[in-house]
Amino acid sequence: MERLGIALGSGLSPADIVESVSLSEKAGYESAWIVEGHGGEQFSILTACALATRRVRLGTAISSVFVRTAPTIAMAAACLDHFSGGRFVLGLGSSHKVQVEAEHGVHYRDPVTRVRETVEVVRMLLRDGAVSYRGKTITIERFDLWFKPARDSVPIYLSALFPQMLELCGEIAQGLLMVFSTPASARRSREHLAVGAARAGRPIDELEIGSLVPVAIDPDSRAAYGPDASCTRILCGIFPTLPARGARSRFLERGRCYRRYVPARWHRGRRPKGE
Repeated sequence: MERLGIALGSGLSPADIVESVSLSEKAGYESAWIVEGHGGEQFSILTACALATRRVRLGTAISSVFVRTAPTIAMAAACLDHFSGGRFVLGLGSSHKVQVEAEHGVHYRDPVTRVRETVEVVRMLLRDGAVSYRGKTITIERFDLWFKPARDSVPIYLSALFPQMLELCGEIAQGLLMVFSTPASARRSREHLAVGAARAGRPIDELEIGSLVPVAIDPDSRAAYGPDASCTRILCGIFPTLPARGARSRFLERGRCYRRYVPARWHRGRRPKGE
């Protein structure tokens, strides 16, 4: 089943994000996802969104497993799940070395294991109220929750681009959050998800697959598609250290796909009611 959500965070004030999420719910969007990076602390913004809405699902897209501890993530998820009345989806990912080390001063290593162990700790803590854990990247002597979560679990989606993380997602998560994806890359990702799902002995159809697609809105379509579009400037500026030739070619490939695919879907009526 196709559903349409909105992802916000970069370039808007916290108040603007809350207002946008409220408006998106009224327009018929099914979900709202808050990115982080430099756009504001996502859990506090999502709490404000939860109090301003009644129906729309709310998720992190994504919360880095390196810049917060696993117990901190679990507590934030439990609180947000409470304030949203069970509408919260915890989107987790490893982010990338450039952002984690250079911007946060945190050592980045073994991201697949770190994601796996974070998911395990979060689930144990929400389910049992306490956790002791010894893993390869996380060691916790003991951590107790001093409150009872509204639910003993929340849906966990993982951000994944490469085979190992995609297979982990298929094995342990409820959903996949993709970025810069095309129909072809989504098909390839599904193959890796199936490997992980088979490893866990579950059908791949249990997973929800979502993708963040960058958009630029402008009355002039040429300006929206052009190199001066705000999303183009942000994306090319944020990832200057990616291998230039490969990164640019992949970015242009996806841009051409979005140019063909998104307007066609929009004009065929694949949009929220009220838009």
